[in-house]
Amino acid sequence: MSLTFQFKQARKIIQALSSEEAESLRKICYDIQAEEIKLQKKSKDLMTRCIQNCGGICCKNIQSDLVISHLDFIFLLSLKPALEENILKCLEKEQPFFSSDCIFLKDGTGPCIFPDDARPEVCIVTFCDDISPVKNEIVRVKRKFFKLTWFVLLKKWRRFFFRVCRPWAM
Repeated sequence: MSLTFQFKQARKIIQALSSEEAESLRKICYDIQAEEIKLQKKSKDLMTRCIQNCGGICCKNIQSDLVISHLDFIFLLSLKPALEENILKCLEKEQPFFSSDCIFLKDGTGPCIFPDDARPEVCIVTFCDDISPVKNEIVRVKRKFFKLTWFVLLKKWRRFFFRVCRPWAM
């Protein structure tokens, strides 16, 4: 799937939420953000080594749709709705089915357009060095994203269930 499709899916999911569901989603996203901040604080030395040793090679020659999912867009848009315009501009440069440098690098070279306190899951938990010093923090970030995954899946199944079962309820 292309990033553009995934972005549209994320917007559709967010727009379909009730106000209570949207508030629950924001809480989950704030929890993810808190864990990402803890990870970044603890991994500061690791990040510095990554930048000095590989120079951001993890953002070069990638298939973006394998790195960023609709769940990442849900997370980003829920926390930082002002990012939508920048994301849309970047998506215009997307070349689905081809490896390229990440389209979310400012001016094609960097830094990333996403703020430090709100990054896609794979981007925040991937390092080019030994992760043992931050393994627990990475696990906590992944668990929070897993909670987001379940939130979205349950909403999808609940809607499906009510659509299918409602005709028989009458």
